[in-house]
Amino acid sequence: MYRKAYGLTEKPFEITPDPRFVYLGEVHREALAHLRYAIQECKGFSVVTGEPGTGKTTLVHTLLEKLSGRVRTSYIFNPILERSDFLNYVCEDLGIPADQLKSRGQSLKALHGFLLNCFAADEKVFLIIDEAQSLEPELLQDVRLLTNLETSKNKLLHVILLGQPELNEILAEARFRPLKQRITVRHHLLPLSFEETRNYILHRLKAAGARNISIFTGAAIKEIYAYSKGIPRLINIVCDNALLTGFSADQGRIGKNIIRDVLVHLDGPKKVRKKWLWPVLLMLLAISVMLGIQEWAFHMGR
Repeated sequence: MYRKAYGLTEKPFEITPDPRFVYLGEVHREALAHLRYAIQECKGFSVVTGEPGTGKTTLVHTLLEKLSGRVRTSYIFNPILERSDFLNYVCEDLGIPADQLKSRGQSLKALHGFLLNCFAADEKVFLIIDEAQSLEPELLQDVRLLTNLETSKNKLLHVILLGQPELNEILAEARFRPLKQRITVRHHLLPLSFEETRNYILHRLKAAGARNISIFTGAAIKEIYAYSKGIPRLINIVCDNALLTGFSADQGRIGKNIIRDVLVHLDGPKKVRKKWLWPVLLMLLAISVMLGIQEWAFHMGR
């Protein structure tokens, strides 16, 4: 709707992990380097944590895009699965026929055979689990056991766990010590700095074909950063709504007032603080006390 008005060929602030719009901050580049090392060296287990919206999923998609050679992936975006369904899901996602797999043992055998064939064909296989902090403890142990599928020199399956900070607390529990010992790469994604937030917005505008990348004023970017705290998903949501609001108001540039209007709508109706409530209650209490004293004095005087 607003693309033509702002000279854009496409919408710049969609929240899908499109590789063409990826902007990597310093922490993202560092995490990417660590993950690439773990994969090249066939290390097995990697863990990436971060607050919601900091770019964990985008980071992994970027990693897979940059890998040379052929890659097979099983991506679990909703880890709330029954143990009986988990292996079947992984097999089906990798293209292994699961119709004849009636037991966990059969699924495991089929997966092992598939991984050996991939290894012989020089293909890497990834199991990527998003929102891993939601995995049932037994299922998390099953994931650890999958890394036992290996040759004498190489891991056959790379596991990448993506999760919120609570995942670190779970992995610190004594029962997960064997899993924790297998983690070769661990990285926590921090939000973008103010300068990175500014560069992030400009980068996405450029990627969307903007002829003028100064659509957002400096004051507007400060407001966006103050609200988003540098979390890319929130930046996208605010900027997208701001462009729509600016278009509706026939504004060629997005200033801080438009951002503030957007934030009011995004936050939804807030409770109005009834500042008058306590004074009124105190007044009523005082009146009640005075009436009580008068009644007591009346009875004493009779």
